[in-house]
Formats: sequence, C-alpha cells, structure tokens
Amino acid sequence: MPACQVNAGPEELAALSLAFHEAWQHVGPIGGPFETPHREWLARLILGLRRSGHSGDITLLAIEQFMATAPLAEWASTRGAQTRPGRVAQG
Repeated sequence: MPACQVNAGPEELAALSLAFHEAWQHVGPIGGPFETPHREWLARLILGLRRSGHSGDITLLAIEQFMATAPLAEWASTRGAQTRPGRVAQG
C-alpha cells in the first residue's frame, strides 16, 4: 500500500500510536503473509477515523471496523468471537 501522510503534533502521534497498539492486541498478531497487510489496514482505519473528526480514544472503533472490513474473510472467520484480555478504553 502507498504511504499515507499525517500532519500531527507529537501528542496526537502518540495517541494514534497507542490506539494502533491497543487495537492490534485485540485483532493480531496474525502471522504469516497476512500480518503486514492487516497491520497496514488497521493503521489506515485509525488514520481514517482521525481524519473524519473522531475525537478521544478511537481504539474500540478501529477494532470494530477492522473486524467488519478486514481483507480475507476466511481469516476473520477463524478468529470467531474470540476476545483478548487487555484494556480497551471506550470513549
């Protein structure tokens, strides 16, 4: 995927990074040849949420959108309704 440009200050970049890492704890790791495309997809979802004006913690929204739209439906079906322990702040 082509790179995306982000115009954000250090605090916002830190918040976006935290949202990515917390979301990835819930949807990844995938492993194999699908890990990189899925990490890129999650990053694009997070950036899209930011660009659309969502404020606060976007982690839960990113997880929901990833599970609904991730490429390779067969991968998602093997994940089922599994949840992973960990903190997901709801905004």
